Amino acid sequence: MKRSIIVAALTLSACSADAATFSYTCRVDGKSLKVKIDDTKNTLSWKGNTYRIKDEESCAKFGWRAERHGEAFNFCTATQGYADFQEGGKLVQCDQDR
Repeated sequence: MKRSIIVAALTLSACSADAATFSYTCRVDGKSLKVKIDDTKNTLSWKGNTYRIKDEESCAKFGWRAERHGEAFNFCTATQGYADFQEGGKLVQCDQDR
């Protein structure tokens, strides 16, 4: 019985740790680039840069406001693992990695 409780606790902690990290593949100028969001550390990684994030309420479903040294954008999610944001006036479209 004790062993079952320990296994269940370890499984739950592993699942909750994974749930705080989200990975997306985004298309930019014919290239596929990765976005990684760590909701525990409140960071978003994109093109070798790390942005501080906070929840963004203006997104239709859910999203984050990413900010770094005067740069900022809203990374907004939608249904079916889709997300997008504006970079330099261009729409960047992303799909969540599964």
